This record gives sequence, C-alpha cells and structure tokens, in this order.
Amino acid sequence: MAKRIIAALLAVAMLLALAACGGDGGSSSSQESSAASQSGTSSQESSGESSEASTAGDLKEPELVTLDIVTMASGKEESGIAEVEEAMNAILEEKFNINVKLTFLPFGSYAEQTTLLLSSGEGVDLMAVYMVPYASCATSGQIMPMDGLIEEYGQGIIEQLGWDMINCGRVDGELFGLTQGRDLAASQGFSYRLDLAEKHSLDMESVKTLEDLHDVLAVIKEKEENVWPVAVSAGENIRNWDWDSVGDEMVNLGVLANHAQDTTIVNLYETDQYKDLVTTMYNWMQEGLIQSDAVNTTETASTLMEAGTAFGTFTNLKPYYAEENNANLNNKIGVVEIMPALATTDRVTMGLWSIAGSCEHPEAAMKMLNALYSDPEISNLYMYGVEGKHYQVVEAGAVTNGQDRINYLDGVDATTTTYRKSGTWLQPNQFIGDIWGLDLPADYWDATRDFNNNSDKSAAFGFSFDATKTANEITACTNVVNKYHKALVCGALDPEETLPKFNQELKDAGLDAIIAEKQSQLDAWLSENK
Repeated sequence: MAKRIIAALLAVAMLLALAACGGDGGSSSSQESSAASQSGTSSQESSGESSEASTAGDLKEPELVTLDIVTMASGKEESGIAEVEEAMNAILEEKFNINVKLTFLPFGSYAEQTTLLLSSGEGVDLMAVYMVPYASCATSGQIMPMDGLIEEYGQGIIEQLGWDMINCGRVDGELFGLTQGRDLAASQGFSYRLDLAEKHSLDMESVKTLEDLHDVLAVIKEKEENVWPVAVSAGENIRNWDWDSVGDEMVNLGVLANHAQDTTIVNLYETDQYKDLVTTMYNWMQEGLIQSDAVNTTETASTLMEAGTAFGTFTNLKPYYAEENNANLNNKIGVVEIMPALATTDRVTMGLWSIAGSCEHPEAAMKMLNALYSDPEISNLYMYGVEGKHYQVVEAGAVTNGQDRINYLDGVDATTTTYRKSGTWLQPNQFIGDIWGLDLPADYWDATRDFNNNSDKSAAFGFSFDATKTANEITACTNVVNKYHKALVCGALDPEETLPKFNQELKDAGLDAIIAEKQSQLDAWLSENK
C-alpha cells in the first residue's frame, strides 16, 4: 500500500511539473529514462517514450480480458494467490482492461502438467516453458510466434533484455519465447564450508585450479575423519566444465569444447578436456576425496554440508552466490571460481516465457508480459505478494535499482506465509524488483546484469539445434551417456578402461550423425548471422 501511495504522490507531482513546463508531452518516467539511457538509444528517449505516452489509452482492451498465467513455485496457498490476483487486477484493469488468474505448479510435476496444459490448450495463456523442449512446442503450434507482438507491445521487454538475449528464443527464425532477467551465464567452481576453512587456516583465495583445490581437499581428508572433502548431489558431480553442449546439456552429444570459441562441433568424450577432468576425478576417488557412494547417493551435497558430513561441492557460480545461499544455511559457505563465466544459448533458454498457441487474446498477453518485464509494481506483486500481507519493507529505496529491501512480516516465515517467495528466478524479470532479505548486497541485480553482459559468449550463442532429423540417434546415444558419463565424472570408473568402450558405443549408436547434423545447422546459422 505504501508503494501505491508514493506512486500516486509522484504522479501528482509529475502532472504539476508538466503544467509548469507548458505540458511538454515528451517527458517520461524515471524507469523509462533509465532503460533508454542504458540502451544508448537517445531516439527512444526523445520520441519512442513520447509515442508510448501519447497512445497509452490505446493499450486498453475493448472488453475485459482474463489471462491464465502459469509458472513454477511452491508454498503459495489459495488465499494468498487470491490476494495477489486482486491487487494485480486493480492495476491491470485500469491500465489495460486485463485481469489475471495465477497458477503455480510444483517442481516435481511441472513438466508433466505444463505438457498437458499446452496439449489441451486449456487453462493457459502465458507460461514459463521449462523442462520441456520448447522447440518442439513451437513447431507443433503449442506456443505462438511473437515477433510482431513484441515490436508493437513489448518495447519494455526489448529495453530490459536486449536483442542478443531475446534472439536466443527463436526457432527456425521466429521468436517463440523470452528468457528472464536472471543470471544468463555461469562460471564453474567449488563451494565450501567457511567454518572448516577457517579451522584449518586454508588459503582458499589462492585456489585457481583443480590442482590447487586438490591440496586443500587433502588437508580436509587428513584432519576431518568423518567429513567427505567432496560431496555430490543425487549422483551428479559436475554438469559442465567450460564447454557449450549446443542444445543438450545433460548428455552433451556434440559440443563446442574449451570455452566454446571455436565453431567446430566435436565429440566431448574424445577430447583431452574431458579425459583430463574424469582422470582427475578418478584419482581423487582413489584418494578418498570424493564420497564413496557418489554414483548411487540420493542426497544433495548441500544436505550433507549442513549435516556436517561434507566440506564442499562443485557448482555453477554467479555474482554473490555464497551470500544468496547463506541466507538459508547454518554452515555458511564461501566459493572459489575455477572455470571462467560463459554464456550459452542453453543457459538463456533454460526457461522461456511464451504465449500459448491456444491464447485467444495474444495482444493482451504481450501487454501483460511487457508489464511483468518492465513495471516494478506488477513484477514485485507477482514475485513477492502484497506489502503488509506477505512481506514488509525493511529499507525503502535501498536497492541500486531504486526498489526496496523486503522480508517476511514479524512472526511469519516460509512455513507460515500464504505466498512464499519461491521460483522467482523463473519469473520474468527480477532485475527491476525488490531484494528479499538482509544477506544480499544492494547492487545484486545490477551486478548480475553486468555479469551477463560481460561474460564471454559461446561462438554458437543464439543458435538453437533442431534435433528432429536425429531423434532416434539421440535416444540411442542418451542411453549410452547415461550408462557411463555421471559415473566417470564422479570418479567411479577408470577412464583408461572406460573411455574406449564409451566412445565406441556412442559411434555405434549414431553420434557421428548427430555431430554432422549439428555442424551443418550451425554452419548455416553462422553464415546467416555474419
């Protein structure tokens, strides 16, 4: 409520200022001015925003439209969702003559339930497409192309994401999905318990390579009898180690290796890069540095670290990774980066916001998306709920984007709130929103945006592989990868004995055909995008 009052007062002040200046129609809100200045396009500042302001009345739908919006989250009860819908609808109806019906699905059944929704075409207008192949959704007509819509109604999205990130959502040249305002690149490194590092005076700042890390782990092995130096999560040790999987991160069937700056697709499992990695892990397993049941464990590394039975784990990193996780940990962590940050299409398209092919009001849907990406008030409501009911402002205006630092109401926590903060990374745009809790620094969103912009991009950044022609080979090769890959990276198999068998079985299953098709498509894409 406080934010609405402040917004109203600002609006009155702006009207008075305009009157004093003779009613100059070229003025814009601070949010619009900031976005325009970041994009470096003064023409948008001088004319684009004026046009938007002058046609604001035209954005209203002729009749009230209700949009079904679906995403992944947990801990949101019906009463809390109803309160958020009411608050959002009060704003959206006034601006666009739009109401929303919000649906939140749990992680465990998200892929299954969203597949059913898209197949039936019922109960969904806007959706975060996650854990299902969005390219197949596009070619089957389950999601809608949006090039014309984003140009007409999505200028706020364009300003927030930029075309490099937007274009990653294309299939056969058409735009079908939009990534989120979140970490869109990743470096690889190791997270570790601060208490044990301090206890044994470990110089973690000097850890830059796996060799450096080995020396630290050896100390833990020697001095902490009941602590695994390296824990894994549900049988997975390292998912990526500085390669671009070009479309299939879990199985890596044809990749750009060694920081992905060369455009030649290769078999990852034949590279020295992979052999060196799995040989190191095998040697570490022989030394007792990796938990002995790594392949079969169902526990997560974070659970073991919290329980005091593990020192650390390999992980993808982003700005302030430790600070974000420490908010929920008793055994606080630090991190060391070993592989530099890389942006890939796979990372960007992990989750994409799309308009369902069955949506009867696509223009209204794009207006709604634009509001979620560019209007802090709407975005904060969707992510965090209603101020005074689901959270309180701890420090107004404390975030470098002008938003607030917020937290649970007094006497309320994640188990008792009716609109728990969860799944916010998958919602359209965190960068314009509040920061939850006291652990993250004020520049968290700006630092993450800078991380995205400054990370190296894969030579195939923006390219999406169409796997249709090699579907049978992919199925066969996936079965082979599942047989060997995770066990090798956990250090459970001897690479000298296993890699020759692994690669022969991949060839027999059709990997060469996949690599040839992927290379052909990439070459064509590179030629078109010189």
